[in-house]
Amino acid sequence: MKKKLKLLLTGLLINAWAFAQTGVLTVEEAVKLAIEKNFDVEIERNAQQIGIINNNWGVAGAWPNITINAATGLAKNNLEQQLANGTTIKRNGANLRNLNAGFAVSWRIFDGMRMFAAKKRLEELEKMGELSFRNMVNTTVFNIIGAYYQIVQLNQQRNALKETIKFFEERKQIAESRFTIGTAPKTDFLQAQVDLNQQKGNLLAIENNLRIAKTNFNNLLGRKPETTFEVTDIITPDAAINFTTLQTKAASDNYDLLMAQSNLSVLAQQKKEIMSQRMPAVTLNTNFNLSQNRNDAGFNLFTRNLGPNGNIGIAIPLFQGGSVKAQERVADVQIKNQQVVIDRLKNQVNTNLINAYFNFQNALNLVELEKTTLKLIEENNMIATERFRKLAITSLELRQVQLDYINGQTRYINALFQAKLAEAEMKMLAGSLGGL
Repeated sequence: MKKKLKLLLTGLLINAWAFAQTGVLTVEEAVKLAIEKNFDVEIERNAQQIGIINNNWGVAGAWPNITINAATGLAKNNLEQQLANGTTIKRNGANLRNLNAGFAVSWRIFDGMRMFAAKKRLEELEKMGELSFRNMVNTTVFNIIGAYYQIVQLNQQRNALKETIKFFEERKQIAESRFTIGTAPKTDFLQAQVDLNQQKGNLLAIENNLRIAKTNFNNLLGRKPETTFEVTDIITPDAAINFTTLQTKAASDNYDLLMAQSNLSVLAQQKKEIMSQRMPAVTLNTNFNLSQNRNDAGFNLFTRNLGPNGNIGIAIPLFQGGSVKAQERVADVQIKNQQVVIDRLKNQVNTNLINAYFNFQNALNLVELEKTTLKLIEENNMIATERFRKLAITSLELRQVQLDYINGQTRYINALFQAKLAEAEMKMLAGSLGGL
């Protein structure tokens, strides 16, 4: 019987725990939602499609232009003709009907290799669209991590302050009792009440910041701001992160760098397109035409022309006013400038990565230091409260100990948050946050 009761209680506890976890959103789930629903990610995903659509040989100019045209006309004329043989033709209101139709093909079969350079440029633009999308995902994941752990941070501050308020309430009760029995001045009681009210006000401010942080977080996830959810209550920095690995990855996979390098390729292909203007162009033109005229009066009552024709056109540029040369020089400057941009980006990415690593290491050291300090403050707070109860210290001395306790908790929680944020920044710079 006892065994069955124990199993029943265990089952109830498991069910209660599962129920309590309902509505808890993990950071991994939040990232998945953001990739699917975030508005900026969706916009960038649509922009990526433009590059995919444009990357084809038709846009590059490799395929022929084919047109069909047709026109028909009707006229009513007053006709008067005198022929060489002395015949005179005179007629009012004669109808004239004509029909013209054609099928035309124009195909530039050689354009100085411009079409191949254009196709390569379109491929690079498609690649840039993909990189831009992945960069947006990478940045969005970083923003999600920062916003998520800010909520965790506020939760921890709220919970810590609630626990601390209990000490302030105890101090107020002791001060009130001592004032009532006449062993302490009223100022101790009043100051204790003021300090308690201040901490309650701080709690209200944190709870309001928490509500705002959650609505902003819902906006990042692309869902209604009033959607309710809870977060995990733990911040765990990855102390085993390998900086050398991240530094190597940042040099090769940073999305800003990859986009800058791809843009350099685009500029190189644009220069080839400009240079192609110096080359001859060969165009193949073919037509199949129908021309028909019908006249109620006159020398030619009916005429019809039907048949194909074609030609090959060759255009050889001899002088273009120096415009092509000027375009080439501009392209050279753009390519040179883009290389400087790439070098600057490399240096900036490495600088940001090193700074983030310094911040990460400093935050980890602070976490350990503040964790140790907080234990000391907690013990000191317990001792000070008992000493105050026994009239061994003043109200002001206990007040300072309690304020130290609040500040110690805040520093510890903030150090954890800063460590997690620096960790996420390093991974973002290395392009490692796309799939978390």
